[in-house]
Amino acid sequence: MSPKSFTFKLTVPRDPQVAAIVADVAGHAVGYAGINAEAGAAFIARVSAAAAKALAASGPALLVVVTSDSASLTFALDAETVSIPHTA
Repeated sequence: MSPKSFTFKLTVPRDPQVAAIVADVAGHAVGYAGINAEAGAAFIARVSAAAAKALAASGPALLVVVTSDSASLTFALDAETVSIPHTA
């Protein structure tokens, strides 16, 4: 595992209040990946919005897949994907 090579999965209950937890995880991922603060804050806001939308939908628990590769940091939440390049 390195800042530009990791994958992890987080399963959270479908409760809109849990979006804050997903946003917190995004904050840690941004810091670990070394993304600058301004771009990172915008990315975290986008992840939070996507999480709130996904968590408001009915269904089983939400699977959040977080990946980082040589190009970008990505959060996949249901059908929505939020990415930021490592150059940000």
